[in-house]
Amino acid sequence: MAGLNKAIIIGTAAALILPMSFGLAFAAQPQMESSLHKLEAAQSELQKVTQNKAGHAAAARKLVAEAIEEVQAGIAYGRTHGD
Repeated sequence: MAGLNKAIIIGTAAALILPMSFGLAFAAQPQMESSLHKLEAAQSELQKVTQNKAGHAAAARKLVAEAIEEVQAGIAYGRTHGD
């Protein structure tokens, strides 16, 4: 009986710990997180631009916003697929 209890405890511990360790591995995306922060900083700077530069400032704001969305989508994908 003691052997069965030990097996249940070990099995339960493994069932709880293994998914958490995989989740941590999947969540670690330092390059994507760094890219996101840099894009957000660029977006903040572009918001301060007072002259539109023949439409280029507005285009840059739009492209940076799109890049932020793509990086966020990539991070979300990585968290769910471990990629």
